[in-house]
Amino acid sequence: MSGGVDSSVTAHILKQQGHQVEAIFMRNWDTLDERGSCPSTRDWHDVQAVCKQLDIKCHEINLVKEYWNSVFSHALDEYSRGRTPNPDVLCNREIKFGVLLEHVTKRLGPFQWFATGHYARTAGRGDSTVLLRGADKRKDQSYYLAAVDSKHFSRSLFPLGLLDKKRDVRKLAIAASLATADKEESMGICFVGERRRFDEFLAEYLPQHAGEILSHSGKTIGKHKGLFTKTIGQSAGISGWQDKWYIYAKDMASNRMYAVQNRYVHRHLFNARVL
Repeated sequence: MSGGVDSSVTAHILKQQGHQVEAIFMRNWDTLDERGSCPSTRDWHDVQAVCKQLDIKCHEINLVKEYWNSVFSHALDEYSRGRTPNPDVLCNREIKFGVLLEHVTKRLGPFQWFATGHYARTAGRGDSTVLLRGADKRKDQSYYLAAVDSKHFSRSLFPLGLLDKKRDVRKLAIAASLATADKEESMGICFVGERRRFDEFLAEYLPQHAGEILSHSGKTIGKHKGLFTKTIGQSAGISGWQDKWYIYAKDMASNRMYAVQNRYVHRHLFNARVL
C-alpha cells in the first residue's frame, strides 16, 4: 500500500471478498537526506489508519538502498547520456516485483497472492499469464508493468483493473469511509517532491552544462541549461516565437539540442523505431 486511495480501495475490496489481507508499505527514499519534501511519512500514517479501519496488519519495509542502486542510479546514468528513463517502470520491475517480493517471503513466509493498486488486468494464455490494459483508459497503468517478468503475474491480483477511477474507486472509498477517501492524487515523483522542478532536482546530481538549441537548418534559436533538462518531443521553451519549438534530437559531443516547429506534422518528430 502506498497511502493513496487506489491501494486503500484495493485492500478494502480484497477484505470484502474474504481474503486474509496484510499490507506492505515500501519506503524507497530517505527524506532526511534531501532538501525537497517527500510525503512518505504522511503516507505511512495513512496506510496505518486505513489498515486499522480494515482490521488488517501492516508492515513497513525500508528499500532505500535497493531503490538507489537499482532505480535511481540507473536513471541518473540514462539522463547523463541524454536519454529520458522512466523510474516507475524500473521500480516495478526491480523493486516492487523484485526485492519486495523477496522481502515479503522472508518476513511473512510463503504467500499465495500479491496484490497492488495498479489499473491493469491479467489473463491466462495456455500455461502463462499475460498482462492486459486496465478498463479505465485514462488510468491504464499496464505500461508501467510491461517490464515485469510475466512469471510474477500468475500469482498477482489487480482488483482495480476493471474499475473506473472517477466513477467507481473514489465512491468505494467514500462509502467505506476510508481515511484516504478525500486524499488528492499525487502527481509528483516522491524523491523530487510536488513543488520542485525536475531539472533543478537533477542538477543536484548531474553536471549542468548550458548549450545551444539549433533549428534543423543549423540556426541558433535558443539556449538550454543541460541536455538532461529536455526530452525528445518536449517543448524547447523558447520565447519570442509565434509557433512553439519542439526538441527532436540531442548531440552529446557538441552539447547541442535541435528543435523544429509544426509539432504534429514535422517529419523530424516522427520515428520508425523505438528511441
